[in-house]
Amino acid sequence: MSLAACSSMQPVSVSDLANGQAPAEIQTGDRVEVISRDGEKFEFTVTEVNAIGLGGKFGFIPYQNMRRLSVRRPGSDPEDYVWLWGILGAALFVAIIANADSVSVCSPSPCPIQ
Repeated sequence: MSLAACSSMQPVSVSDLANGQAPAEIQTGDRVEVISRDGEKFEFTVTEVNAIGLGGKFGFIPYQNMRRLSVRRPGSDPEDYVWLWGILGAALFVAIIANADSVSVCSPSPCPIQ
């Protein structure tokens, strides 16, 4: 199975944020990546969303100082499910090993009847 269709970061149009309203795409608890107008990169969990900007543990950054903004919601990243795939893979491995003694390979001649 492939999780390539899952998107880790979704872009948010910064130019749309100049209207004085908080962006509907971003909520408290979301993980964001911000590239500032002077090229600085910030990646943080949002603790405050308002009409002026976004806040996190590091402080606050106004929308007018953002060149690019992307958001990731908890649970939307394929990395959040790596543990699940590990458990399923281990269970499959155990099932194959447990049933291995019932498999006989008798080629090219037929298997003896037991």
